[in-house]
Amino acid sequence: MKNDTQHLIREQAMKYSLLVMFQRVLGLLCFLLAAGTISSLQGWIYFSLYFFISMITLIVMQSRYPNTLSERGKKHDDTPPWDKVLLALYVPLAFYGIYLVAGLDVRYNGTYLDIVSMIIGILLFIISAIFMIWPILENEHFESTARIQKDRNQTVITTGPYRIIRHPGYTSIILWAISVPLIFGSILTGMVSLIIIAVIILRTYLEDTMLQKELSGYRTYCTQVKYRLIPFLW
Repeated sequence: MKNDTQHLIREQAMKYSLLVMFQRVLGLLCFLLAAGTISSLQGWIYFSLYFFISMITLIVMQSRYPNTLSERGKKHDDTPPWDKVLLALYVPLAFYGIYLVAGLDVRYNGTYLDIVSMIIGILLFIISAIFMIWPILENEHFESTARIQKDRNQTVITTGPYRIIRHPGYTSIILWAISVPLIFGSILTGMVSLIIIAVIILRTYLEDTMLQKELSGYRTYCTQVKYRLIPFLW
């Protein structure tokens, strides 16, 4: 029975992994269709990194916490309404919209930044990947929706990056959102990034408030780790 359950969990985790990679392919197609060309150097640099890091992240989750990966592919009735609204904004912008704008900027020869900006963007992208994979290694409750996971006996995580900031996964998303317009060299793409960052900051605030009210031990943890996203700032 236990083996059957584990097999089902790994099967669901694999289905979710394939869905994630399919989303990445759709993101690439959005960019290429909007750009009207396959010769964008910035585009291929970005998507090469994007696919590689996505695969590494999924492999780490598959080997470390397949149950969490399985749960990320499910809809949960206890997801708060505000999170459903924020995800409805975040998902289309972060997975598709930002690449459509980047592609249109290529097509119409929009505003471009220099090679130094691209290098900075690549470095930020790599740092964002570290801040995504690191908490995954520490937090078996790293789901895609903000909820109190009573069905999984959720506890407060205080190790790894959680010793520094309370929401390192969201810090990763913000760093990624900054890196995208720098790599593509597109100021217009940066406007989409600002919307994504605003959504993540609001989600961080609402989730942190929820955790303080409903997750045992989280208020004490907040007195030990004072910053949500950025050390010494907020």
